[in-house]
This record gives sequence, structure tokens and C-alpha cells, in this order.
Amino acid sequence: MSSTYTLRQRRQQCAPNKGKAGTSGATAPGKNGLCCFEELPDWQRDNDKILAGYVRETNSMKKCFESLTYFHNETVNIYTHLIPSGTYLVMLMFFTDLFLIPQFPTTTMSDYIMINFFLLGAFLCLMCSTCFHCLKQHSEAQSNIWSKVDYMGIIVLISCSTVSLLYYGFYDYLFHFKMFTIAVVVLGSCCAAFVLNDRFNAKNWRACRAGFFVTFGFSGIVPIVVGLVKFGIAESSKRVQLRFVLLEALFYISGAVIYGFRIPETLLPGKFDFVGHSHQIFHILVVLGSLCHFRALLGSYFFMHTGISSPGLLNLKAL
Repeated sequence: MSSTYTLRQRRQQCAPNKGKAGTSGATAPGKNGLCCFEELPDWQRDNDKILAGYVRETNSMKKCFESLTYFHNETVNIYTHLIPSGTYLVMLMFFTDLFLIPQFPTTTMSDYIMINFFLLGAFLCLMCSTCFHCLKQHSEAQSNIWSKVDYMGIIVLISCSTVSLLYYGFYDYLFHFKMFTIAVVVLGSCCAAFVLNDRFNAKNWRACRAGFFVTFGFSGIVPIVVGLVKFGIAESSKRVQLRFVLLEALFYISGAVIYGFRIPETLLPGKFDFVGHSHQIFHILVVLGSLCHFRALLGSYFFMHTGISSPGLLNLKAL
């Protein structure tokens, strides 16, 4: 089944199975194992602009994992976060020890922890997302559990990103770092309490969910403004690598808007069932945003240890 099929072809494929909506049970993987939106039970119905390519309710963890081996409308969602999460895990285990510390023997334990703190947050967020998209078709109960795990992963990433950058932005002003970190912990805890509420998981809260996480992410503007006032634009830009932080914000906000308004499938229902729908674009933009943040952390780390703001991505030799 290809994403180039026309809307009419998709509807024709669904036609023989209409009347089975609301049924559950596993089916064999492959072309016949996928179903259309009209055939889904109510709890699986989320985006009515994606018409085909759904994995039926499996009631089996094994069959959920088997869905990794064939193409459906969650495949891109799964692998756009599974591969980067694995990459972040490898970097968490080896990058700081083998790459940064030999270059900068002045690295302190706090420096070491903060770099790895972000890498851990990025790994957990992307892996939680991967698990949700792989296991959500198990059953309604499992879908609800893993959706909450997914939201918690987002909170972890925002918290780890903010705290790690606060450390490098205020490395010589411990009071400011502590105060802003406490604020992040409080906000993150409030977010966690909110997302664990079953009402938050309802379909009609979709736009609210996107706006909620954007608001939490935007809380990072406060320490940036404080830094601009305290250090000036030039030094603040070097301390937190402001250009990469702004680019990170652009990716995250764009992703949230696209996700919230379901662009482009709202404009052309059925045309982006397998490739190119809003959630896939959102996933890619999240990964790009996390990479921008990692680049900002590296730049801040280099600046802390050398006083130089390097324009190169990993221009260690020049330092």
C-alpha cells in the first residue's frame, strides 16, 4: 500500500470491511492486516484525516513489536524517534568520556553531569515516544498508559534541556542557577500532575496539549531575558549560544503548530496517510530542535572552558 494512492482508491479498499467499526482483535500483519479509519474502535480514532494504514487492535505485545517489520501509518513516527534515541544513548555512554574530557581536562564533574543530563533527557523522551507509537495499538488500556509515558518524556526533555543550559548560562552565578532550576522543577511537576490526569488525554484536548507544552518550553525565555539584562547581548549570546536556542525554539514551535492544526492532512485527507502527515513532521522537527540544543550546549561548554565562541559545529581542533 503506497502513499501515492488516491483518496478514491483508499475508500475502495475500505469499502468491503465497512460495518466492522468498533470490533477488535488481532489480524496477521501485511496488507490485509491494516485497516481504515472507519473500521477502528472509538478509542483508536484520533485523526479522521488519516484514512488508511492503521494497525488493528492486537491485544498482544508480540504483535505490536511485529508491526516494526512492516509498513503502516505509524512506521515513520516510530523510526524517526527510535533511531535518534539510540544515537543519543550511544552518545550518553561514550561521547563525553571519549570526546570532550580528553579535549578539555578542566572538565568538572558538574560539567560532565550536565552534558549527560541533556543526553539522558533526549534519549528518554524519544524512546518514550517510540514505545507509545509502537504499543498504542495493543488495547485501550495500554494506549492510555503509553500516551502518558509519551507526555512524561516530553516533560523530561524540556526540563533536562532547560536545566542544562541554565548551568552553562549562569555557571558563575550559582544563585541564579538554583532559583531558575527550582522554578523548572516546580513547573515540570505541575505539568506531570496535569498530563497524568485522564481528562488531558481526551481527543478534544489536542490543541490544548500542544499549547501546554509550548508554554512550558517558553518558560525558558525568562532566564534568557535575565541573562541579556545582566550580561548584555554579546556575552549572553556566547554563554547560551543564543542563535541555536532560537533555532531550537523555531523547530519546536513550528512542530507544535503543525501537530495542533494537523497540517497538511487537513488540507488533503488521505494523501498523507503513510508519509508526510503532521505527527511525522512534528517528530522530525523535535529531533532537529534537540540537535540544536545539543549544539548550543557544546558551544556553551567550549566557551566556559576557553572563552571562545566557535562558529564551527565541532571545531575542537581550532580551540
